Amino acid sequence: MTSLLLIGLAGAAGAVLRAGLTALATRLCGADFPWGTLAVNLLGCFSCGLLWSLVHRRGVVPADVEQVLLVGLLGGFTTYASFALQTTEMLSAGRLLTAAAYVGGTNLLGIAAVWAGMRFGG
Repeated sequence: MTSLLLIGLAGAAGAVLRAGLTALATRLCGADFPWGTLAVNLLGCFSCGLLWSLVHRRGVVPADVEQVLLVGLLGGFTTYASFALQTTEMLSAGRLLTAAAYVGGTNLLGIAAVWAGMRFGG
């Protein structure tokens, strides 16, 4: 029960971090492109790769802590549901090139960010 509570609290913290970063990116970059969601997804992907490396390659993070950070914090921080909704809205509005750039950027850079996190973590 303690683990579930910790995962829930970490998820709440991740959601607050996501909202803050999204608001900051929108304020800095404007709302014409979902920069906040892109930043959150890429940072989340990098963090996921780094955490994986610290748990599975270096053994410096215990498995129960991995669950709190991965399922809780990062799960609350990043989700592709926003990505899918925003892409659908762009497509519905006829913004095909913007949608293609968003889909391509999120997926290709996300994969690269996970790889970079794994490499950075050792």
